[in-house]
Amino acid sequence: MGIEMSDAALLPFPAPAVDSKAELQWQRTLGFHRNWAQQRGFLGRPWFVLGSAPSPTIPDRLPENTAYVYVKYAGHSAKRRGLPDADLTLLLTKTEPQQIAGLKSSNTLIMGRAFPLSAKLKRLIGYSRSNQAELYRVERDQFIVRALGSLFSGIGEEKRPSNGISLLAYGLALGVPQIIVAGMSLESNGHDYNGVGKKRRHVAEDRAALKEIAATYPFVSTTEENLNRLTGLPLYDG
Repeated sequence: MGIEMSDAALLPFPAPAVDSKAELQWQRTLGFHRNWAQQRGFLGRPWFVLGSAPSPTIPDRLPENTAYVYVKYAGHSAKRRGLPDADLTLLLTKTEPQQIAGLKSSNTLIMGRAFPLSAKLKRLIGYSRSNQAELYRVERDQFIVRALGSLFSGIGEEKRPSNGISLLAYGLALGVPQIIVAGMSLESNGHDYNGVGKKRRHVAEDRAALKEIAATYPFVSTTEENLNRLTGLPLYDG
């Protein structure tokens, strides 16, 4: 069951005036996603959030009733290390079937610029029983700003932090009580699921965002020594 909390308790940053059009739209967006997460059973539980950085540090123990939350194709890393299938996976509309072949996820948060009419109708009627929810890119930015106070644009080469940070902001805005971060890096290039060695993007933006998380949300920890050293996120001691 989910933990019911007021919006004021969830978010540390002041919200715009409640009578503004933008604020009303945000409340609808937040309400839809919170209700969806509640219905699907991963709200009010600790989250183990796994990214795709090479050689993730997997803890020996996690809190009881932990939800396994994977960023894009991190399910491949999880599968190789004997972790459960995802309770929630963040994917993109451009994700190709071969990129997630062999992976299972109880629920999918799919992010994109536009969605079919059926997705819009689902929002209008508040339907939340589907195992997939759509997150528009503009809503992604709203979750980051509401949870972290900024998009951190202008400090590096990108306009916003990475998808992994977006997923953390999503969980924080929903009111997840504990988050344990693994498989995210500010130093290593490439991805654990292939040997291409692609240069890591969003480094400056992710560093700033993670520093804000460390300063604002004491219940977020990491298994990764490099994140602890570079951002101040506490090391998970489970």
